[in-house]
Amino acid sequence: MYSDFVVAGKPRPTQRAGGAVRLRGVTPDYFKALDIPIIRGRGFSADERSSNEQFMVLSRLLASRLFPGEDPIGKRIGMGSDGTVYTVVGVAENVRNGGLSEQDMPEAYWLRRNVAQDWGVPVPVMVFDTVLAPATVGPWVRSQIAHFAPMAPVEIETLNERVSKLADRPRFETALLGFFALTGLAMAVIGLYGVTSFLATQRTQEIGVRMALGANRADILRLIVHEGARMLLLGAAIGLAASLALTQLLKSLLFGVGPRDPASFVTVALVLGLVALAATLIPARAAMRVDPVEALRCE
Repeated sequence: MYSDFVVAGKPRPTQRAGGAVRLRGVTPDYFKALDIPIIRGRGFSADERSSNEQFMVLSRLLASRLFPGEDPIGKRIGMGSDGTVYTVVGVAENVRNGGLSEQDMPEAYWLRRNVAQDWGVPVPVMVFDTVLAPATVGPWVRSQIAHFAPMAPVEIETLNERVSKLADRPRFETALLGFFALTGLAMAVIGLYGVTSFLATQRTQEIGVRMALGANRADILRLIVHEGARMLLLGAAIGLAASLALTQLLKSLLFGVGPRDPASFVTVALVLGLVALAATLIPARAAMRVDPVEALRCE
């Protein structure tokens, strides 16, 4: 808990205040293996693994909360029931430790030294940075672990596979929404085409009279397209208002983009507009080919 972090020279936080903090026991190459930048101070060194002192690296989020407006490097933090004191040696960039949808948590990394007490805490995950294929590295990793824990279950996967598992459910939900969205788009295009075509058919006699009185095909095209454009603008206004009101419901499915991203709204509006315009032009072209004599004869 955040309240377990006691900064030397500052009052202890209120019990259970501030939420949870992810705590990771790591070795010096952890940040290099996962490409986590050290934005202040430094990471752990191999020499410090033989030291009697305890060392810690804070995430940028945790450092800003523990030391607002201060340089955390060199500060000392007490933690744990035994009052272990850690010296802060660096600040690492935040990582997405809450998955794709949950809010990121502050994080603290403590150095696993070459002493028994630091390895009393289990190591659930080991990270290997290698240029070799997983099929090549996997058997070697299993054999090395088997030397120390023959009965320990070992599951090996690449980071891409691990991230892909996190995205399985959002990907399925997005694909499902995409299917319904395309279905809705198809129905809208068919409906717009049907209405525009019906209106053009109903105005066959009017079109014939207009052409008999001197209207050219461009005038008839503008007449029919104007009707379709009016319905398009009305529908776009209603759809835009509804989407702005409902985007918060989709926030949990979004990654790397806001629920009201302007570029997304502009792109979708342009695509829908072009599709609707195409659906309007088909009956408009048919109306342009109306024979005035035939239209007046029907009258």
